Amino acid sequence: MADNGAALPLFASDPVAAAILAVAFLAVVLSELWIGRTHPGAGSHRDGWTGAAVGLGLLVAYVGGATVSVLVSATVITDGAWWLFGAGIAVAAAGQVLRLRAVHELGASFTFQVQTVEGQHVVDTGLYRRIRHPSYTGALICALGFTVAYTNWLAPLTVLGLAAAYVVRIPHEERVLVEGLGDPYRQYMHRTRRLIPFVL
Repeated sequence: MADNGAALPLFASDPVAAAILAVAFLAVVLSELWIGRTHPGAGSHRDGWTGAAVGLGLLVAYVGGATVSVLVSATVITDGAWWLFGAGIAVAAAGQVLRLRAVHELGASFTFQVQTVEGQHVVDTGLYRRIRHPSYTGALICALGFTVAYTNWLAPLTVLGLAAAYVVRIPHEERVLVEGLGDPYRQYMHRTRRLIPFVL
């Protein structure tokens, strides 16, 4: 990283980068709205406070990461900034595509809220063959991609807030699923990982 004084991240200094980032972010927001409209959920919600934690984690990653990138100029990356920006946008797109695929594969069982519904069964094919929460994996990858595109060394660290929220939410969600789906879900848990195949 060069000595860049009061440098600004690429998205704050180049209107083309700002436009690309805005379009990419809008695409993610619209896709999430589509998920919400097509998977409204049914039955009683049992999010507790974990839904709010995830929302806060997303805010910290996306807004906090951008804010830190502008305010802390000492860690702005200027050398190869466009390459890094492009790589970040590509990673974000890949993460959101992964999330959308996970939602599609889970079908009517997917909702934003923690719940089970009558007739729900364990989905263990496709992305769900190896990991139990690929939509969360996709969300983390997407957030990481955006923070890389912020072209500041500190920005990706803000994704840790979202990761911490999922660390809290996932065990809570799995307890609800075990209560609702019973032994089939317990057996599924034994042969899969939560977020990364064979690792985590």
